[in-house]
Amino acid sequence: MGIAIVAVTAAQLLDLATFTRMVSVHGPKVEANPLVAFLLTDMGLPFVAVAKIAALSVIVAVIVVLAGREGRDHHPRVATTVASVATVAGIIGGLTNAIVIV
Repeated sequence: MGIAIVAVTAAQLLDLATFTRMVSVHGPKVEANPLVAFLLTDMGLPFVAVAKIAALSVIVAVIVVLAGREGRDHHPRVATTVASVATVAGIIGGLTNAIVIV
């Protein structure tokens, strides 16, 4: 499960990095997610970055709890699904941000 956590973290940080670059190049008007656009215009980029890292922390915690330990209740398939969805979402977010940058 360690590799899954690294993959999730890398993908989500890719999304954050490309988002930061996209906003610095084109401004907040290019953000398609209305919630993120609202937070960006009202609270600023540092708030959005902290919110992203906080959400990432929650996702990693959910994966760790679901993966569990031997001898305790664990749900490895659900943990793998959560990790996969979070990784794919980060990669897609990073790619769409990169496309806007270019």
